[in-house]
Amino acid sequence: MIFIGYLNYVVILGITTGILILIFDVKTYKKSDMKKEQKVSKILGWFNIGAGIFIFMANWVYQTIFW
Repeated sequence: MIFIGYLNYVVILGITTGILILIFDVKTYKKSDMKKEQKVSKILGWFNIGAGIFIFMANWVYQTIFW
């Protein structure tokens, strides 16, 4: 069965935005000496990456077990 869905795009967007937040936002906040914003952007970036990986793994498990 061929299934074309939007979940792959969600995974790619989550991981990509997480990486971009960690690269650009954290660096900008560190230069401006904004400690709280830097910490929040680190948490948000890692959350996006983790959520993307979790969704990918959950989808993989679902596809292998139930299909």
